[in-house]
Amino acid sequence: MSRIIVDARESRRVIRYLRGLGLQVVVETISPADYVVSKGFAVERKSFIDFLRSIFDGRLFEQVERMSKVYKNTCLVVEGSVEEELPLIKNPLVFWGALAKIVSEWNVSVIFTPDEEQTAMFLHSLAKKLQKEGKREVTPRYKAKFYTLRQRQLLVVQSLPNIGPNRAEKLLRRFGSLRRILTASDKELLSVDGIGDKTVKRIKELLDAKYPGLDY
Repeated sequence: MSRIIVDARESRRVIRYLRGLGLQVVVETISPADYVVSKGFAVERKSFIDFLRSIFDGRLFEQVERMSKVYKNTCLVVEGSVEEELPLIKNPLVFWGALAKIVSEWNVSVIFTPDEEQTAMFLHSLAKKLQKEGKREVTPRYKAKFYTLRQRQLLVVQSLPNIGPNRAEKLLRRFGSLRRILTASDKELLSVDGIGDKTVKRIKELLDAKYPGLDY
């Protein structure tokens, strides 16, 4: 019987579906990731809305970075109707840009599923495939959720469009704080080496974008 480890904070429905599919489900408090499906392979699950929220609050890239450092192979499952939700976003490039960053910088696979039942089916299939290939040891790898203030600041700045580690460092050195970066004028941002009109425009579009789902 294939085995899967699930974080204790994960959806009860997914756990129930996994057990219904015949998997041996072990529920533990694990970090990072939500599921461990084989030796060195972890999966993070996010609803479409949570995915968007985690872009704006800086959680997404922090979580992906931590997961990819701890596990050799990683996968992100984005759950929900992309066809229905994506048109509600003022700037869809924010969504696709975040996915591109995850794939290109951390080599994380991204899978889309419509609901929790289909997510369970994917996890079941992935666990069976990997464990059939001999990677039967399913052990979570714990890593403390501690980041220094400097690391947290850099991660938040790197969540902005077209901003990588080097540009994030330059912005923080130029303005001294996150608040000053986010309230800087176009002229001030353009004064930073490597920041051009296109990047400033994308940053401003992100900061001014209406939150999806608001009625006003």
